[in-house]
Amino acid sequence: MRLMGSLCGFLVCFLSCIALAQSPHYVDINVKETAGVRFLRPLTGGIPIPEGAAQPGSEFIVTTPGGKVVPSQSKVLATWGDGSARWVLIDFQADPQPGSTEAFRLGWKPGKRIQPVEPKPEKLTTKKGLTVSSGPVTLKTAPGALLRVSDRFDLKFSMVDSKGVRCEAVADSGLVETSGALRTTLLIKGSFFTPNGTRVADFRLRASVFHGLQQFYLEPQLLAHADTGMITRFKDLSLELHSAAGYQSARLGGLSATPVIRSGSNPVRLFQVDDENFRMEGTSGKGSKAPGWMEVKDGKGTMAIALRDFWQQWPKSLQISGNTASVGLFPAFRAGTFAHMGPWYKHEYLFEDDHYRVREGQTRRWQIWCDLTGDGERLVKSANRQLIPAANPEQAIATGEWGVIAAAGTKGMSDYDKWAEGLFQGYCNSIREQRDYGAMNWGDWFGERGVNWGNNEYDTPLTILTQFARTGDPEYFYVGEQAARHTSEVDVVHALNDDLKKYFSRWERPEYTSHTGMVHEHSIGHVGGFQPVEKIRELYVSRNIGAGNPNPYLCLDPYNLGHIWTEGMAYYYLLTGDPWVKETLERISNNLVRLTEDGLYRNFKGTDHSGRVNGWTMLAFAGIYRVNLSPRVLKAMRFIADEALVEQNLPSGGWMYKLPWGHCNCVSLEDRKKGVTPHVGEAGFLTSIRLNGLGRYFRLTQDKRIPNSLKRAVDNLNNSTWHDHLSGWRYTSCPASGLVDQPGVTIMALVNSVSINGDKEQLRVLKKAWDFRFKNLLDHPLTSRPGLGKVYSATMYGAPEAMNLFVNGKLD
Repeated sequence: MRLMGSLCGFLVCFLSCIALAQSPHYVDINVKETAGVRFLRPLTGGIPIPEGAAQPGSEFIVTTPGGKVVPSQSKVLATWGDGSARWVLIDFQADPQPGSTEAFRLGWKPGKRIQPVEPKPEKLTTKKGLTVSSGPVTLKTAPGALLRVSDRFDLKFSMVDSKGVRCEAVADSGLVETSGALRTTLLIKGSFFTPNGTRVADFRLRASVFHGLQQFYLEPQLLAHADTGMITRFKDLSLELHSAAGYQSARLGGLSATPVIRSGSNPVRLFQVDDENFRMEGTSGKGSKAPGWMEVKDGKGTMAIALRDFWQQWPKSLQISGNTASVGLFPAFRAGTFAHMGPWYKHEYLFEDDHYRVREGQTRRWQIWCDLTGDGERLVKSANRQLIPAANPEQAIATGEWGVIAAAGTKGMSDYDKWAEGLFQGYCNSIREQRDYGAMNWGDWFGERGVNWGNNEYDTPLTILTQFARTGDPEYFYVGEQAARHTSEVDVVHALNDDLKKYFSRWERPEYTSHTGMVHEHSIGHVGGFQPVEKIRELYVSRNIGAGNPNPYLCLDPYNLGHIWTEGMAYYYLLTGDPWVKETLERISNNLVRLTEDGLYRNFKGTDHSGRVNGWTMLAFAGIYRVNLSPRVLKAMRFIADEALVEQNLPSGGWMYKLPWGHCNCVSLEDRKKGVTPHVGEAGFLTSIRLNGLGRYFRLTQDKRIPNSLKRAVDNLNNSTWHDHLSGWRYTSCPASGLVDQPGVTIMALVNSVSINGDKEQLRVLKKAWDFRFKNLLDHPLTSRPGLGKVYSATMYGAPEAMNLFVNGKLD
């Protein structure tokens, strides 16, 4: 027996070594230049690695295809269960020809196993500061400023409160967050204080320098968090660069003939009023979409400053006044300036009289690039189209990190690739034509229920970043990036004071009290709290939102667990290493795990929308688990799966609830009050969402209970809602409910069941529904209309998985 055990152990080890030897030792990387400029630029990006290929301690090397080593630095962002690297963040530099694609390769070799040490924040004092430098660029903390730039400029972050009082950003702590051969990043945290010491809001500032380059990156961040007050009100928020020697001249990009502003002239400001208009103040001139750059010249040279997506994030400004160059992140304005931007429920929430309003717990970040060699026009083009290291799609997908999909351009995918690109272009066109822009809106789409910002329902960043993985096309990354950043900044409750808790109390329940990490669903103002609740109710009733219900659900509270999406954010973190997004995911995770560990989640069972709550919460945990293989998260998924299985009806395989108003209108609201029972069952999309959560849980755990649960549930879904002659599903199990476009979540539910169980009848229904949907959208492509963002996300959800199943599935 002992000998047999030894032989078995040897065989397992031998087979493992063979598998490891056969596993690839590199991933090909493409860098596509789309800005139309050429100069040496830094790149940062995440690359997925096959399981077991890069064991703990591996050293990562970037080379050209010919084997020439390219200077780089790396960091493991996530690992497989065996400890091998799963995602690796790499930094290097490149200067591809405009419009060209340059090839690189990420390889690895065994190295020493070194336990990473997380940097610890330090208190900043006048005696002890922090410095990061690379060649000609030195950034250091200094008295009276957040940073001193190469002993030439003092960087300040200032706010003017609603009373007109200037509030300085005061640093409280700082640390060198990343220290490497190619990139070093400094993080500073603190608060804005009035002169009398009252804290108005919090801030962060990340600053990065790059080896040998005269470019540096600034990421200022506002976090609305005050001791009192639900709304942070302020007149101006600006990042300022004060010249030590004085500015000799400056230029603001935007006009065809860029004027030179001489030293000593009156203040000049370029003010981007909305997404279609800017004007010059202090001098003549106006235009449409300002590019968002300026140049300032002191006695030591010219520095360029560029704000990414300048006009898209209106209002914005660039200003030169004396020895101060300012980037207006929320620039000062006069009352009525934005009155032309309607309707009120789309834009008004941000503006009140002559000041801004940001709700407690919201945050916003900005991406600013500076270059000590000048050339603002070149710099802003680069800022808007950063070089992105894209893993070879076939290799990236082969790791399993993107699910069961196929790379663009592979066998059988040409028609689908055109279809998916057409949908994406329709989405982008809708954003443009609906003018879905703004300081707190950028990255989201408008039109849910016709009046709400969508808050990226159905995980818009997930669907777009999946296309980036399939194609390697950075255009998908740029759009998906802004969607992920919006979700992680605007829609999540990052801070919570007593006044916000009081506002939430009207919706709070004993089983779900207020905590940070809650996520807002689609809402007016993204998060609500800007207008009286009754005003929102009157709007909904006037537009018949809620199918005639005099008390429709207002979508103003963050307690709805059926509208939490983390997978797109998780992929964005793994593609960028963005520490704020990881922090956001941890905050959401802590809130959700708490509900399961305290047993409070059980109170969400038995409701007619529990399918949405079951499914999206499990999928939210799946996104979190992708970043951190935490046993607590997997245990929480198991808890929710158990709750879903307990409620599954044994005879039918479905979930049987009294259908609510809007899902079954066969019984009037008055008769319902008298006890008349409507039809029972569940909306098909809710069943589908639950099944997708169970399917993802199964792929992580191989829980033997799940396959049969999926099969029985899909059979019930088809039996109760499918119309074979119409190639579609009804909205609900109520026979009077109408036919709906094939929702992506239902396509994905059948993909899950078919791929796990191999049922031929379910495959037939899936194929018939898909063919109808595919042809319909080929003949009638999406262009623009209110709520198109939701249609795009809901349509693309499950689409690449379905197409892969039809082309590459092995069910026979």
